[in-house]
Amino acid sequence: MDEKPTGGRRLRRLLFATDRSAASRAALLAVAGLAVGGGTEVVVVHVDDRGQPEEGRRLVNDVAFGLIALAVNARPELRTAARGQVAAEIAAAAAEHASDLVVLGSSGRSDLGGLLLGSVGHAVLKGVSCPVLLVVRAGRRASGRRRRVLVAVAGDEDLTELVRTTAAVAELDAQVLVLHPAVAGGGDLQLAMSARVVEQMVAGLRRCGVRARGRIRAGGRDTAQEIGRTALGYGADIIVMGSRRLPALAALLHGSVPHGAVHQGLGQVLIGTARDAGGSPKE
Repeated sequence: MDEKPTGGRRLRRLLFATDRSAASRAALLAVAGLAVGGGTEVVVVHVDDRGQPEEGRRLVNDVAFGLIALAVNARPELRTAARGQVAAEIAAAAAEHASDLVVLGSSGRSDLGGLLLGSVGHAVLKGVSCPVLLVVRAGRRASGRRRRVLVAVAGDEDLTELVRTTAAVAELDAQVLVLHPAVAGGGDLQLAMSARVVEQMVAGLRRCGVRARGRIRAGGRDTAQEIGRTALGYGADIIVMGSRRLPALAALLHGSVPHGAVHQGLGQVLIGTARDAGGSPKE
């Protein structure tokens, strides 16, 4: 497989945190799409907090072998933790393996909002220093494709990190739409600032060899609603956000978007949590 001719972050090691329902086709395809060809090592981790190591070992082996069958360099790893410490153990595994990305599959919840705001998903997002990809099986379009990427920017993110992360996960022939949902009534100054943020993001992606264009939306809708509407209209396979967008993402995935927006095909959301434990940007 040809490598992407970009200056984006190279995904050398990916941590796939799986549980008894996360080995869904959607999650497997997402991981395989990011790691196929052998250039990325996938560590398939299951954290056993129920005292059932044999069942956990079978699970990680099955998931790892499934990925290997898809030409992915994968290996299983079973870890143990006390009840309530699964997220901390996932974060520890990500740090130990110097993971460039953590992938969380659905743990049986019906939507991404449940995964994000559930105790494990939310705690992992807070505990890791690398980006996190949330994956669910959502709608008939669920797949591992990342050809239409929506990047929602606020302007206070580390745009360089967000560019690198987006370029790393976008497919070779991907089209990226950079959206800045401006607050209504902000005036010409805010629109000018929004335009500059979008231009910087688009220019950075283009320097990485990614096809990108920008859009500024000013209106009365809240941020989450605008992101949801745009994602649905654009046919986005994945939404990428910086870590400062977490409140907007929570609202987006918990019903403030038009009815059915998430369930009509959106199955991947990437959160660019690019800060280490000390609060500094990750190198």
